[in-house]
Amino acid sequence: MPTYLASSLGLILCLAPALVHAVEVYRPLWARWVVNWVMPVFAPGLPRLSNGLTLDEQVAMLDAALDAAPKGKYPVGADYIFLMLFEQRQGALAFIALAAGAIYGLGLPLADRHALHFVLGIMAGLFAVVNANHAGIPGLGHHPKISRNGRNIGIVFAPFWAVVAVLNYLAFTAATG
Repeated sequence: MPTYLASSLGLILCLAPALVHAVEVYRPLWARWVVNWVMPVFAPGLPRLSNGLTLDEQVAMLDAALDAAPKGKYPVGADYIFLMLFEQRQGALAFIALAAGAIYGLGLPLADRHALHFVLGIMAGLFAVVNANHAGIPGLGHHPKISRNGRNIGIVFAPFWAVVAVLNYLAFTAATG
């Protein structure tokens, strides 16, 4: 594969997280769209409106988690719920920033793309390891609540991100060599 093509594919494929999660910057509870309309495909199956979470149900689930906080620790529980949604928004912001860099990089000559390939290659490599972990391969921590669809996403996206990491590695070495 010619290096310029590997470089361009390595950048373009790194747009995926922003395309899926960018809306969560505006409203972190819109992650339910991913849960309702994307994750059922990995069941495998088709999404159905009758199986999807509504906003009211999602808020009730968060309220139930907060109500389950140990007695006297409500403020800490509230901070925990806040932090999960805050981190979700920051993650979406990071995906948007990385996508902006990838789009910018597509207009650069190969030799000038090396820093982008370095960062995006590391991101893709770590995404591959985390997805492999969700698929059942040990490494890089432990997720205590992996759903069936979450495991299936790990099975699909571990190889996807491994390929993206290799493309970015090849492009990085070509750009710096």
